[in-house]
Amino acid sequence: MLYRLRRRISVGRFNRAIRDVLATPPARVVGGTPTLVSMVGEEDVPMYLLSMKAFYRRLGQGRILAIVARAMSADARATLLRHFDGIELVTIEDIDTGPCQRGGCWERLLFILDQSRRDYVVQVDSDTLPLAADIAEVKACIEAGVAFTLVDGPRQIRSMREVSEAAKRMQTDYIGVVCERMFDQYPECDRLRYVRGSAALAGFPPSAPPRASIEAFHVRMESLIGPRWREWGTEQCASNFAVANAPGAVLLPHPAYTSFFPGGPRQDVKFFHFMGSFRFDEGVFAARAREEIAALLGDVRQRA
Repeated sequence: MLYRLRRRISVGRFNRAIRDVLATPPARVVGGTPTLVSMVGEEDVPMYLLSMKAFYRRLGQGRILAIVARAMSADARATLLRHFDGIELVTIEDIDTGPCQRGGCWERLLFILDQSRRDYVVQVDSDTLPLAADIAEVKACIEAGVAFTLVDGPRQIRSMREVSEAAKRMQTDYIGVVCERMFDQYPECDRLRYVRGSAALAGFPPSAPPRASIEAFHVRMESLIGPRWREWGTEQCASNFAVANAPGAVLLPHPAYTSFFPGGPRQDVKFFHFMGSFRFDEGVFAARAREEIAALLGDVRQRA
């Protein structure tokens, strides 16, 4: 209860700090490749406007799809439609999850894998923000048609057995590591691969593993993990599995692309994921957000 109250206060304070994003000009969705997919909650609409406008300004093209709850208010929907001319809203309750669980972002991953059969898909979280003038590494992956993910540190794509051996040496009860410890019991664990990445920014080309492989991953891992498989964080494991097993998958360079955390990189960062636990620490997110908003407002003033 106390955590939720603190989070509500922090989100409200942040939304007030970036309220000028509502005055920025609409972004015209020009279509083409890639398809950009995000889950957008009601209270995260201002954050999403900031993140997606910043991302789209650098990318320059693509479809924009926002996954929203059926209960999202008419005002919030109208704001999304007003700020992105051509955005498509997808109702999360209408996404078929098959044998997989509902909640925990599983709907998003399955939807992305379905969409990736037709087009390259980039998953962009609302709490991400490009800082540099370009995101050339992301563009290169899209143009080459290879999967990518953001990583926090010197990671490698390794066999599931290797990942399992490393996880067994870690002293933590975090669900992601709990899952990794069981990878040596996964069929073909010496051939299949994994990387501890972040679904906050990830790319899925048509060559990425199909939905059926992730459904099988869900079923098998649930049989190994038991009830804890239904905890928040297992969709992250599935996203990592999907990226790692796509041909030619790329890890975005670190620390140019990184999550924001205490003691983490600050210099030479091109793209931040302001993840929940540390999102508002040091006021960095709000400060960089205001810089992006000033640039968005400057663009329209220059055209005037």
